[in-house]
Amino acid sequence: SEEVKQGCKEKLEEFGKQIGSYLTQTRVLGIIREEIEEDAIVVGSSGSLPGDLQRIWENNYTNTYHVEYGFSCMGYEVNAALGVKLAVGNDREVYSFVGDGSYMMSHSELVTSIQEKQKINILLFDNIAFGCINNLQMANGNESFGTEFRYRNENTGLLDGEMVKIDFAKCAEAYGCKTYTVKTEKELKVALEAIKNEKQSTLIDIKVLPKTMTDGYESFWRVGNAQVSARVEIIEKTKEMNLNLEKVRKY
Repeated sequence: SEEVKQGCKEKLEEFGKQIGSYLTQTRVLGIIREEIEEDAIVVGSSGSLPGDLQRIWENNYTNTYHVEYGFSCMGYEVNAALGVKLAVGNDREVYSFVGDGSYMMSHSELVTSIQEKQKINILLFDNIAFGCINNLQMANGNESFGTEFRYRNENTGLLDGEMVKIDFAKCAEAYGCKTYTVKTEKELKVALEAIKNEKQSTLIDIKVLPKTMTDGYESFWRVGNAQVSARVEIIEKTKEMNLNLEKVRKY
């Protein structure tokens, strides 16, 4: 409805003012595809990025798309990028697509890449949340719970306070990476061009608006919805889930 659209617009405006960026995740992916080398290898794994890449990424060469789908392994992206780099050698660029939540799960091999002088490029999409799981929560009748990076509110006792802002570029710089923080299309293009000439690993901290990934799953995603709840929305989604379960093929 128009009312919902207006509400979403106002919410995005609020987020944009807080993070100082109005970049959308899908637009960033388009710019990256335009700017990086045609034979570059892209690596991804968890959150909303694999779904976005599946839908809108285009390859120019075979064996340039290394994305894990089966188990959505959070923390795989950076470490896998080093493995890919070791396999292909220094004549190919490797780019890791990773969300802020997954990056914080595990990125230990970024330090190893510095140690071994094996350059990898980390494209970190910071939407200040475990965005994919937040979407899944809210799509199944729940309110947001613990999946946004917010301070605990002294008045409510809940994690619904101001956003926790993290300088991922400064963190990676301390490891020895060449880093950039970007909040505009121009800054992103400049950073993508600059890292092509670097010899050590790089990280671009890309501040993106929450909820700007591609929408929906276009399939049935079974989750453990509560059978008993005071929230009408959860009960309705559970009924919907049970109807879908009746259609599932029995292997």
